[in-house]
Amino acid sequence: MSVKVGFGASKITPGLGVFMAGYFHERQATAVHDDLYAKAMIFDDGETVTGILCCDLICLHSGEVKKVRDLISSKTGIRGENIMVCATHTHTGPQTRSFRIPEGGDATLKWLEEFPEMAVKAVIDAKENLELCTIAGGISYEDRIAFNRRYKMKDGTFQTNPGYRNPDIIEPAGPIDPEVGIISFTNQSGKLKALYVNYTCHLDCVGGTEISADHPGHTTVRLQERLSDKPFIMYTNGACGDINHINVDSQYHRQGHEHSRWMGETLASDVCEALKKMTDLSSEKIGVISKIIQLPMREDADKNIGECEIQAIRFGDIGFVGIPAEYFVEFQLDIKKRSPFKRTFVSELANGWVGYVPTKKAFEQNMKDVPSDPMKTFDHKGYEVRSALSRGFLPGVGEVMADTAVELLEILY
Repeated sequence: MSVKVGFGASKITPGLGVFMAGYFHERQATAVHDDLYAKAMIFDDGETVTGILCCDLICLHSGEVKKVRDLISSKTGIRGENIMVCATHTHTGPQTRSFRIPEGGDATLKWLEEFPEMAVKAVIDAKENLELCTIAGGISYEDRIAFNRRYKMKDGTFQTNPGYRNPDIIEPAGPIDPEVGIISFTNQSGKLKALYVNYTCHLDCVGGTEISADHPGHTTVRLQERLSDKPFIMYTNGACGDINHINVDSQYHRQGHEHSRWMGETLASDVCEALKKMTDLSSEKIGVISKIIQLPMREDADKNIGECEIQAIRFGDIGFVGIPAEYFVEFQLDIKKRSPFKRTFVSELANGWVGYVPTKKAFEQNMKDVPSDPMKTFDHKGYEVRSALSRGFLPGVGEVMADTAVELLEILY
C-alpha cells in the first residue's frame, strides 16, 4: 500500500505584551526576534491518516490539545486523536497555560484563544500537498552542545545547574542522548521535499523578553540556506527533562541569541553530514495507537493530574513516541533500546503536560533534600524531583510511561 506524505506550516507568533513562559518571574514580550511556527507532518495510506503537529511553544495542556484535535477533525476530516500534538519547549514564547496567566493578561488569553485556529492551518496545508516520497534515515552524533544538568556534588547531594566551574562538582548524575536523528523525504521528481530532525536539549538558551523559537529555528534557517532544494524542516525535541546547553566546565557563561544560533548551525552541520550516508527505509505500513494511563501518585494527590496519554505512531520502519512530560533522557534511551523499529524517535511534551518526570534513581538521590510543596523559585538541590513531588508523583512514574510506550510500539510492529 502506497503512503503519501504531506507537510505544512503556519505562523503562531503572538503580539507584543503577551506574558512569556518558562521562568519563575513574569516577563512580557517586548520584541519578536524570530517567528514561532506550528509545523505538521502527515502520513496517509488511503485508509488511515496520522502524523505530528509540533509547535514552537513551551508546552500545551491537555485541554488545549483537545481543542486543536477537535478543530483538526472538523476542518480536515482527519481523526484528531490520530495526530500527535507536541511542543519544542521554547522558553521565549507565550504562556500557554491559562491558569498561569497573571492578572492583566488579556493579550495572552486572546492569543491562546486564537492559537488552535492558527495551528490547524499547518495540518490543512499538509493534507493539501500529500504526495508519494522515498524515505531514508540517517544518524549523526552531537555531544558538544547538550549536557546533563544534574550533578553529583562533594557533599553527597545531587544538584541542578550548580554553576560554572563549581569546585564542588564531582560528575554528571546522568547521560545525554547525542543522537541527531534524521528522516529525508524525496518526492518522485527527485526533489528533497522535507527533513525530519529529532534532537534532545532544553530550549532555554536565549532568555530575555524577545520572542524566539530558539535553536530549532536557527537549525531550520541554516538547513534551508545550505540545501539547494530548500526542504521543509520538521524538528521535534526529545526527552530533555534533565538536559540543557550549559557546559559547567567552561569559564564562559554562554547564552543568548548568538549561542542559540551557534547551536542551530552546529545541528545543521550534523544533519548535512548525515545526509551523505542515508539508508533507505520502508514506508509501506502506517498505524497509530494511544493509551490513557494513571501515573503512580500519593493517596492525597489529585489523580486527574496524573492521568495522561501515551501515543505511538508507525511509519514503515520508523516508530514515533509521544510523552506528555518533561521526561528524563534515561527513559528515552531505554525506549529506543527496547523498540522493535529500525528508527525510534521520542517527542516530549506531546498531547499534554504533567510536569517533570524523573527516574526512580533521581527520586532516591533528591527526596531527602527537597520538600514536596510547590516551588516559588528555582531549587538547585533537586528542582526536577521537587517539581514532581509537588504534583504528587511517586517513584516509578516515568518507568510506567516507558513501559507503556514500548508496549504500544510492539503492538504497532
